[in-house]
Amino acid sequence: MKKITALFLALLMLLLTACASSNPETPDAGAAEEAAGDTPLAEEEIIPEETEIQDELPEISFEGSDYVILTRNCCASHTNGIYIEELTGDVVNDAVYDRNIALEERFNIHIAQPPLGSDGDPTMMTASIQAGDNAYDAVLYHYRYMGSSAAAGYLLDTTMANYIDYEKPWWYQGVNDAYSVGGHYYVLTGMYDLDNYYDTVCTYFNINMMNELYPDEDIYSIVKEGRWTADMLETLAEGATLDLDGNGTMDHGTDQFGYGQDNGYSFVYQFSWDQPITSRDDAGIPTHCINTEKQVQVVEKLYHTLFEASPVIKNEDGSARMTAFKEGRCLFMVDRLFASVQLRDMEQDFGILPMTKFDEAQTNYYSHATAHTSAAGIPIGKTQEEMEKSAIILEAMAAGGFKLIRPAVYDVALKSKYARDDTTYEMIDLVIQGRTADFADVFDNWGLSYTLDILVARNQSKEWASHHKSLSKSQAKLIEKTVNQFLELGN
Repeated sequence: MKKITALFLALLMLLLTACASSNPETPDAGAAEEAAGDTPLAEEEIIPEETEIQDELPEISFEGSDYVILTRNCCASHTNGIYIEELTGDVVNDAVYDRNIALEERFNIHIAQPPLGSDGDPTMMTASIQAGDNAYDAVLYHYRYMGSSAAAGYLLDTTMANYIDYEKPWWYQGVNDAYSVGGHYYVLTGMYDLDNYYDTVCTYFNINMMNELYPDEDIYSIVKEGRWTADMLETLAEGATLDLDGNGTMDHGTDQFGYGQDNGYSFVYQFSWDQPITSRDDAGIPTHCINTEKQVQVVEKLYHTLFEASPVIKNEDGSARMTAFKEGRCLFMVDRLFASVQLRDMEQDFGILPMTKFDEAQTNYYSHATAHTSAAGIPIGKTQEEMEKSAIILEAMAAGGFKLIRPAVYDVALKSKYARDDTTYEMIDLVIQGRTADFADVFDNWGLSYTLDILVARNQSKEWASHHKSLSKSQAKLIEKTVNQFLELGN
């Protein structure tokens, strides 16, 4: 087998963006800036409501064969986005059903009920590969474990199978670029399921409270003008805080708060505040670039928001933040888009905003999915014909998700049925367009990419220097090992 060539190393340089500037780009910042134009919102670049974009797949029959997708057993959303047995009258479930029926008729194939593995490493896939039984056409699993499976050589470079058109709007291209290696795409994220809609993190606000507390402020104008920042959130949250029962303490169950979040969503600020974890060295190899002055500021800012500014409803009380928000006692709440479904019975009106910028110098709004999202891949050990079958149907599922499931979830359910005002429609577009990623958040084994979760939210510390010192050597070795694993796959 050939040694890795200079060309492969050059291609590897495309992996991540550098963090040399004072406002470093996240891996898909270039795509996000192109979409945003000269202003934070460029309406002409928003994905059109008419889904007339066509896939370029061949008209081919798979002779009634099954298409089997392995996924996880931990949450119903992992299966509901790819398989619904019958029409139920639910707009989202029926969209999934209709998408699959259309694919079955078009390609003469049967979308099988997915087998379920445990929530962790996809060991059922590994066993199938080792047995050579080719049991699964595709695998949709936790994105971190898909990354480790790819580095171990269990997932196909999907460029070899043809038919995956990474630039189509049904793929999150910036995220896929970040997880790729040297132009090789082993792990994909796109609109083939529900997770990649529902799990994107955003900011909710209570419209009634906002109007009462700040009648002269238009929160949507603040977003569009690029002023929706960490400081702005703190300022507005502070003005909303009130000891309703007058007992001198802020009780989660009775008093009014400006902000609430789950500790586990803290890591999303690493992305929304535009401080990447990794960049490339002179040889094009990914290395950590997180140890910057801005990272110190990011750590201190989140610590200040959670522990030094106005009182915050955090993880300690479980669902307390959701209860307070639904009862009209919390102005802002960070959660995933799926929370809009949980808020369907909320009496007061709510709106959806992107995650805040770090400051006004930051060009765009960014977000990330939760740490539980599924990614897709194709197991190795297939013939060319089998690879192409896997790729064709996976592409068709993503395209069908864009055409049928997206309008149901993204437009009808999230925007119209649950979200309560017209401008929220535009805001959700902004949230989805801001999906970003970093090589490390898949391949660093819950390390420095989770600094804001582990160090700040859970350990209630802002001692970045000692935290970085304790992890930097092991993290560097882990990233180096992972890169070498990928390089060996190219030999």
